[in-house]
Amino acid sequence: MDTPEHFIHQVDQYDAWQRETIRRHGWALQAVLGDEEDPPFVYTVGLSGFGHPELILFATSQATAATVLNDLGELVRAGHTLAHGELLRLRSGDVRLLDFPESEHWLLCADDLYRLPGGPPVPALLVIPEDGLVPTPGEDLPCAFCSS
Repeated sequence: MDTPEHFIHQVDQYDAWQRETIRRHGWALQAVLGDEEDPPFVYTVGLSGFGHPELILFATSQATAATVLNDLGELVRAGHTLAHGELLRLRSGDVRLLDFPESEHWLLCADDLYRLPGGPPVPALLVIPEDGLVPTPGEDLPCAFCSS
């Protein structure tokens, strides 16, 4: 049985992994499992450090979302500013970007790291597949902090 101290240690280890991943690669990916009310989604944490909106993709597998978001992140790292309404051809398929105005309700980790005290939530762009995406093989990972 997990104790509160064990849970705090897990969260601390995850935070350390996330910060190190951002330092090493420029961003990390945060997957959120779906439930009866909300679909699963994955979003970036760290593109704010490039002065760029974070990205969020709903209702795909974690592996497919990682392929798409990492490809888009590479464009940002290369100096491309992604914008509302833009259509991009990626190896997984075409995606369109839309403003995502309620990011504070969805991108909690990005807000924790990049939102200035009293400031607005970090901006985000919603990634919309145009005609479906080519799936990337891989199984979704379970919640690291949930009891089995």
